[in-house]
Amino acid sequence: MVSLLLQWRPTLASDLDSNKSSPLHFAASSGDCSIIEDILKHAPPSTAYMQDSQGLSALHVAALMGHLPAVRLLLQYHPASSDIRDNHGRNFLHAAAMRGHHSIISYVIKNQMLEYLLNEQDQEGNTTLHLALQAGEYRVVSKLLSSGKMQVHIMNNDGHTPSDLIENSRGFYLMARLVVTLFVYGAQFKPQRQDHVNKWNGQDIMKWREATSKNLAIVSTLVATVAFSAAFNVPGSYGSDGKANLNGNHTYSAFLVLDTIAMTTSVMATILLVYGGASRSHRSWQGFIMSMDFLWLSLICMMLAFFEAISAVTSSDRKAMKSLLYQLIYAGVYVLISLLTKLAMPGSSVGVLQFVVGGFSKQQRCLKKRISQQYPFGVIYAFHMFMFIFANTVAIAAMVVSSIFL
Repeated sequence: MVSLLLQWRPTLASDLDSNKSSPLHFAASSGDCSIIEDILKHAPPSTAYMQDSQGLSALHVAALMGHLPAVRLLLQYHPASSDIRDNHGRNFLHAAAMRGHHSIISYVIKNQMLEYLLNEQDQEGNTTLHLALQAGEYRVVSKLLSSGKMQVHIMNNDGHTPSDLIENSRGFYLMARLVVTLFVYGAQFKPQRQDHVNKWNGQDIMKWREATSKNLAIVSTLVATVAFSAAFNVPGSYGSDGKANLNGNHTYSAFLVLDTIAMTTSVMATILLVYGGASRSHRSWQGFIMSMDFLWLSLICMMLAFFEAISAVTSSDRKAMKSLLYQLIYAGVYVLISLLTKLAMPGSSVGVLQFVVGGFSKQQRCLKKRISQQYPFGVIYAFHMFMFIFANTVAIAAMVVSSIFL
């Protein structure tokens, strides 16, 4: 239908609405490649270069909406349209970065004819990386930096490098991820006196920590209660002499050890959370993050203690049942660790390792010192996540080895 209309009257493609949007703008917004191609085939070439009241071309609109096939099609017919700028001096790649459309970013990175756009600046001097950081689009930032094609030291009109824009991050996890990622790829901050550097506090970060601490304290208290009760409601019950019937059984002994660890670590987590809630010092953040480590350890020990309790009261000739129970617990622990690592890890595992143990060159040491001064919470968090990975890797390996001897 569109093709027939344009063959009848090609000028229809140039008609504009009150916002100066053309039919091609609407087609690009919906991502309908068939209509876009019909318009490009039958309309005058100038149609692809028409801009609305905000200076947006159809290519801008397709990029804003994340329609990669539409972007490809528009560039295929009119490659020069990639140079069109909107009223803020931004090209289509700037638009995609602001909206977090990493597929379009990847497309441009792989296209040698378009990679020049990566470091182009808008009217305010912002590159694609600046705009992605301002929008808090971590995946876009990560893709841009991993390409190795970004000039990470470019300053905008306010004298800010991309690294300086981390201070505008609203969330704690986003801040930690950006800090680690920018360190790994050698990004630098603007020249600044050390006494002018302010610590990052984020938006409502203290309220977030207080609310999280309360929730974690409830969980740790419940774990401590359950672990305390389990120590007296032992598997196999008690004999007439008041001692456990399974006393001397190695499986029962393992249950007692794991239950004791769960009890101790959950109590330690509770104390640290109570202390952190009453203080706003730098050390209180360390206590808050350590409490999560202790709470996690207590939960893992509780799960393993449950298995040992079941094993202690299961007859020795039912090895298949024991093996099945162990595999179920192992699978649960593995899935949980994987999910937590994916959700809470500030960057890739390799990136966190580089951040924690890095700093061998003078430039890296200076950068890490600067990060520690402005983002101490991010540094502490990255270190504890590294320890989290290490400890859980050891735990999973130990569970695999122990399953062999079941």
